[in-house]
Amino acid sequence: MNPLDQLKPIDSKPSASERVAERLTSLISSGNIAPGDKLPSENELSKALQVSRPVVREALRGLAMMGIVESKQGGGCYVTDLKPNRLMAPLSFVLSLQDYSYESLFRARSVIDTGLAREAALNATDAEIATLRELVDAGYKLAGDPVGFRVMDAELHELIGTAARNDFLDRVSRSLYELAIDQRRKAAMVPGVLDRSAADHEAIVSAIAAHDADAAAAAMLVHVENIRATTMAVMESATTLPFKAR
Repeated sequence: MNPLDQLKPIDSKPSASERVAERLTSLISSGNIAPGDKLPSENELSKALQVSRPVVREALRGLAMMGIVESKQGGGCYVTDLKPNRLMAPLSFVLSLQDYSYESLFRARSVIDTGLAREAALNATDAEIATLRELVDAGYKLAGDPVGFRVMDAELHELIGTAARNDFLDRVSRSLYELAIDQRRKAAMVPGVLDRSAADHEAIVSAIAAHDADAAAAAMLVHVENIRATTMAVMESATTLPFKAR
């Protein structure tokens, strides 16, 4: 079925670009336009919807920012693979614009990250477990190297998210992980903090390797609480706790 047959003219108003975007997303969600399909040209869309090409262009730009469409070399606009990680990428940006308290951030992490650890314990492959164990070993060796430890830490948490096999939770977790990163860098300089994190990682990975979902969730909860406590400790002298993520 030609997608153009499903389009009807709309009034050209200040919100016309948003309505064009809504029409296109409706066609995509209904299956009339599938992932990987090439969209009609701007000229064809403008004629079908009876709006100007700039209106269509603005709508497509908005859909591109949402990860729904993309321009490809050689011309043309295509529907993306529509994978959750791609579609939820703007979440990081949205969160970075908001003011939150550290307490609310770590409460959110305690819910999301423990859920991921639980799912990872149920779904992690042997290869993923082997890599997680290697990262744990690296963590102990990097306890005196805050920069190297942060790189390892990010890889470990990302792999747990991947092993959970839940793209939505994984994307949310990665977005939360990026918040307050400057404050966690300061906390990482405190003697003993990275050694404690390395031990936390070992407990989490051991539970995942044993496919013990309850133990993995409990170990992750301890880890998030330790991160919260050390982060709050270095901020004790601050007069307020709200923060901007960037």
